[in-house]
Amino acid sequence: MIDKAKTLDECFKELILKRGWSKNSPYDRRTASRHKKQFLEGTLPDEFKRIYLQSAGYTIVQPELWRQEL
Repeated sequence: MIDKAKTLDECFKELILKRGWSKNSPYDRRTASRHKKQFLEGTLPDEFKRIYLQSAGYTIVQPELWRQEL
């Protein structure tokens, strides 16, 4: 189902628009609020986004691929 896949940021932006978006995450509401603010400022590390998305039932459909350009 890669055709309906979205980027990490697209999914996280979609998630934070939902009421109770952080409910199943390992973070309390205050921390989640701070993380949401950081995301909107563009400073939230991807690791936190992944944790929230996995807690909300999102899955990775294509792993990240890396290559060093010489």
